[in-house]
Amino acid sequence: MLHNPEHSIDPTITFNPDSDRPVATRESDHFGFAGIAERLAPSILMASKSDGMVIGLEGIWGSGKTSLLNLLREELNRKKASNTYVISISPWLSGDKSNLVKSLLDPVAEILEKIEQAKDQDRNAKKSTRFFRSAKRKSTELGKMVRAYGVRTGRTLAPAVRFAEYFVPGSKIVADAAELGAEYLEKFDRHATTAETKEDITKKISELAVSFIVIIDDLDRLEPYQAVEVVRLVRSVADFPRIAYLMCYDRSVLAQALKHALNIDDGDHFLQKIVQLTFALPLPEPFDLRTSFLEEAKIIYKTVNKSELSSDILEDLKWAVDRQGGALQTPREVKLALNGIRFIYPSISDDVYFPDLCRLFLIKTTFPKLYRWMEEYLSLRSVLVTNDASIGNSEKSELGDRLTELLPIEESDSTRSIWNLRLFIPGVKYHKDAKERVFGSTSLEEVRKLISMKRLGSPIHYRFYFALTAPKNVMPDRDFAALLALARTDVSELTEKLKAYADQIRVSGKSWFEHILDRLDTAQIGALDTAAAEGLAVGIANSMDSVLSKRSEPRPFTISVETHARIVVRDCLKQIRASDRQRFMEISRNLVSNSISLNWLVGTFIRTELRQHGIAGERSSQPEDWLFSDSELEELRAALGSRTSTSETQNQISEMPDVSAYLFGWRDLSGSEPVTAWVQEYAESNKGFLDLLQHLRSWALSDRVYYPLHRSSVTAFFDWEQVLERLDDLSHTEFAEKVSDIQLAIKQGENH
Repeated sequence: MLHNPEHSIDPTITFNPDSDRPVATRESDHFGFAGIAERLAPSILMASKSDGMVIGLEGIWGSGKTSLLNLLREELNRKKASNTYVISISPWLSGDKSNLVKSLLDPVAEILEKIEQAKDQDRNAKKSTRFFRSAKRKSTELGKMVRAYGVRTGRTLAPAVRFAEYFVPGSKIVADAAELGAEYLEKFDRHATTAETKEDITKKISELAVSFIVIIDDLDRLEPYQAVEVVRLVRSVADFPRIAYLMCYDRSVLAQALKHALNIDDGDHFLQKIVQLTFALPLPEPFDLRTSFLEEAKIIYKTVNKSELSSDILEDLKWAVDRQGGALQTPREVKLALNGIRFIYPSISDDVYFPDLCRLFLIKTTFPKLYRWMEEYLSLRSVLVTNDASIGNSEKSELGDRLTELLPIEESDSTRSIWNLRLFIPGVKYHKDAKERVFGSTSLEEVRKLISMKRLGSPIHYRFYFALTAPKNVMPDRDFAALLALARTDVSELTEKLKAYADQIRVSGKSWFEHILDRLDTAQIGALDTAAAEGLAVGIANSMDSVLSKRSEPRPFTISVETHARIVVRDCLKQIRASDRQRFMEISRNLVSNSISLNWLVGTFIRTELRQHGIAGERSSQPEDWLFSDSELEELRAALGSRTSTSETQNQISEMPDVSAYLFGWRDLSGSEPVTAWVQEYAESNKGFLDLLQHLRSWALSDRVYYPLHRSSVTAFFDWEQVLERLDDLSHTEFAEKVSDIQLAIKQGENH
C-alpha cells in the first residue's frame, strides 16, 4: 500500500481558537460597541428615574448584543449615581427556570432590604440593643413584601406548562411559602389585595429615592413558554417606578416564540405592547467585518509559516476576502470562519493555498449550501480528471440545476453568480442547458497551475480543504515528488517502485501505476527538468513488460495502459528534445538497445512511430507531429531490428505478456518473413499452434466482454483454411477443450 505519513505539525505553534466570548472591555472592542454604549448609557440612566420603562436592545444572533450589554454595564456603573443599582439577570442560565418571578424580583428585594436596614441602623444607632433588633426585623418587611408579591402574582401569570406547580399540594407554592415564612404569606393574602400591595411597594421605593436598571440578556434563547413568562412579568409583575428594564433579544426569534407560546397571530404586535422603546443594534460599518477577518487571517498565516504573506498571495487573499467576505453579517460569523481556519490550517499548510482556504471558510460560514455543493462537485470532478469514473447527463443536469438555484444571478460581477464561482472552481459556467453548466473543459495550462499552486480546484488537493487528507484515488504530493526525485537520482529504484505500484489497485479498480501516468500529463511533463524527464522515460519504459504481465480484464472506454505509457514516454522525450537534441537521441538509442521491456517497445512504442511515418499501416501523421525525423527513426529501427533477430530474443517471445502485440510490431519493424518463419516453427507442435491462436484473440464489448478471434489476425501469419482444418483434426484429441474454446472465439469474431 502507499505510504502516507501524517503531516507533521510544528509543536511551537500555539492553537488559540476564539471562544466566541462577548467583548468585556473597551480595549477588546473592534466594532464600535464602546462608542454606542457611551452614548446610550445616559439615556438609560434617565429612564431609570421615571415611572418605569422597558427598553428593547434588538439584534440578530451573533451581532454582538451581549458585547454591547457588557460595555453598557461598564458604562452605566461608571456614570450612575450611588442610589442607582444595575442588576444583570440571565434567565437562560438560571438553574430554576420555572420560577422566573423570583429571579426578577429577588435582586430588587435584596437591595431594598439592605437600604432599609442601613437607614434603620443610622436612625437607631443610639437606642438599645433590644430596640435595634426589633427595628432590624421590621426593616426586612419591604423585601418580604416584594417577594410575596412576586409569589402571589406568579400564581396568576404562570403559564399552563407550570400551572400545577402552584396548585398541586406539595409543589411550588409550598416551597416559595416556606422560604418567605408561611405566616407572612398568609398575612399578605389576608390583609391586602395585589393592587394595594403594589401601591405600597411603589410608595416605599419612591420614598427611598433609589433607581434600578435591570438588564435581561438572551431572551431569544429561552423556551417559548419561558420567554412569555419573562415578558409578561416585566410588564405586569415587576412594573414599578424607577425601574428600567433593558431586555436583549433577536426580535424575529422572540416574536416567533411569543406567537407559538400564546397561540396568537402576531407575536411582534404583542411585543410592541410590552416594550416602550427599542434600539436596534446597527449593522457593522462596511468592510469592518472583512477588515477584521483579513487582519486575523494574516496573523494565522504568519504564525503557522513563520513568515509574512508574499505580495501576490496577499493580493489574492484580499480579493478573496473582499468578494466572499461581503456576505459576512455579524462578528460571530467572522469568529466562526477564523476558528475553522485556525483549527485545520496548521495540519495542512503544505497542501493548500491559503487564500483559497480562507475563501472556502467564508463560504462555509455564510453560504453552507454552496459549500456542500462545491464539495460534491469537486469530488466528482476529481474522478473525472483522473479517469476513474464517468458521469451521466442526468447527474450533470441535476448538479447544474442546483447550482443555478444557489447562484441565480447572471451578472458576472455578483458574488451570487456562476461566473464569480468560475474564478476559483474550474469547469462551471452559465448556460441555458443545465448539464452544460458543470464539468466544462479546462485547459492543460489551467489544470497544471491549479495543481502546482495546490488550489481548491486542483483534483489532487481539493480534498485537503474538506477532509484534511488527499483523495483516496490520488497520490499525495510527497509520494509523487519522491518518484520525481528517484527519476533524477536512481532510475533502477524508480523502475522497481513503478512495478510495485502496478500491483497496487486503487478504489476505482485502476492501479496506482496508471494514476502516475495520469499525473504525468503534458503540462506536468512540460515543467520537468531534463534529468527528471530522462529518468521517467527510462523508468516507465523499463517497467512496462512487468506492468503488462499483471494486466487484468480490459476496461472499455479507457485508454490502455500500454498506450498511455507510450504517450508519457513520448512527451518526456519531446521535453528533452526541446532543450538538447543530442541528448534526446542518446536516450532514445539507449531505450531501443537496452530497455528490458522489449514486448512494449516493439509492440507499442516503436510500432506507433513507424505508423506515424507511414512505414507501416495505411495512414501517417504530419511531420510536425513526429517525435523522430525519418533518419533518426531509421537508425532506431535498425538497432531494434538487430535485437529482435537474435535467437535469444526469439526464445523469449512465447513468454512475453502480449505475444500478439509483439508479433505485429515485429512484422512492422522487420517485415513478415522473419515473423512468419518463427510462427511456423513455433506452431509445429499442437500446443504451440493453439497457444498462438489464443494469443491472437482480441476483445470486444457487447452485453459483456468477449474475446473473439478475427480472421484478419489469423491470416497475418497462417493460412485460414489450414487453420480451420487443423482445429477440426484436434477436436478429438486431448486438446478438445482448447479447440472448442477457439472455435467459439472464431464464431464470435464473425459476429463482432
